[in-house]
Amino acid sequence: MRGENIGDVFSSNTLTQWYEGTRQTVELTFDIRKDVFTYRLEIEYSRQNDKKRIKTEKLYWNNQVFYSFDGQEAHLYRINRDSKLVEEGVKFPADWHRSVIPGIAERDDNHPLIRFRKELDKILIIQPIAPLAISDARGESRELSKYAENFAQWYRHVIQEYPEISLGATRQLKEVLPGFDLLRLKESGESRELTAKFLINEENRDLKFSELSDGQRQLIILYMIAESLRVGLYSTILIDEPNNFVTIREIQPLLFMLEDICDEQGCQVLLVSHHPSVVNKMAKGDELWFSRPSGSHVETRPFPPSDELLPAEVMARGWEYE
Repeated sequence: MRGENIGDVFSSNTLTQWYEGTRQTVELTFDIRKDVFTYRLEIEYSRQNDKKRIKTEKLYWNNQVFYSFDGQEAHLYRINRDSKLVEEGVKFPADWHRSVIPGIAERDDNHPLIRFRKELDKILIIQPIAPLAISDARGESRELSKYAENFAQWYRHVIQEYPEISLGATRQLKEVLPGFDLLRLKESGESRELTAKFLINEENRDLKFSELSDGQRQLIILYMIAESLRVGLYSTILIDEPNNFVTIREIQPLLFMLEDICDEQGCQVLLVSHHPSVVNKMAKGDELWFSRPSGSHVETRPFPPSDELLPAEVMARGWEYE
């Protein structure tokens, strides 16, 4: 959905290893304020030369097709201005190596497709690795990279478009980072450098972001992400191992904060963690358990509750299969 070539996004080594098929299907469903969007993408691979193409691509809006690509032609749909019904519009030959959707112009009769595209922009998938985050903010970046390497450039963009994110994160960080005062961008030749102001031995010190400990950088990144969720920059955030580089005592306030934000804003956070304290904090009693008991396809069923043991203890004893 960012206009990239299908070959730069997908690789044949992600095909199911125990299945000889050459097609891979991705489907997403969004329930957004009583409107239901379903996006379905089917990719066809050639195992011999690792070539791939879009076999089919469809977008449904409230169970009606609103965009379709059949491997040869793209079919655009529109809302009739008089009847308000969905009808097929133009169709044209399209390249099977990239999606047409990112380049479609916004009009008053195709707002479902544009709305879907904007909602995808509100999904953040991230695995923050603090040591990779540098201080240099030579330019701005609208997108936060997968490992948060470009955090300084993203921060430079955010403070101009959404200054309330930085203000909110600063308030929270003062509670969890001893001596922390604020973040700021300092001129550094033709570039800018992200620094953090700390009160150390009763003296204010400006430290480069790269000079902070891994734990300090991790917390700053996470709290900025959380505040981005609060103000609506994102609607869904997936964070892989947020507790890396920090102690459970440091991460717990963030977990409570994310839970409150989701309750207040109706947004969604998915966390991947192996830490028992995080598992116990996030488990509410209605979880699903994903497993591959025979090493083949994934099975899904309710996670078995226990009146006597915490969820992490159930997992540690291997009782989740019972």
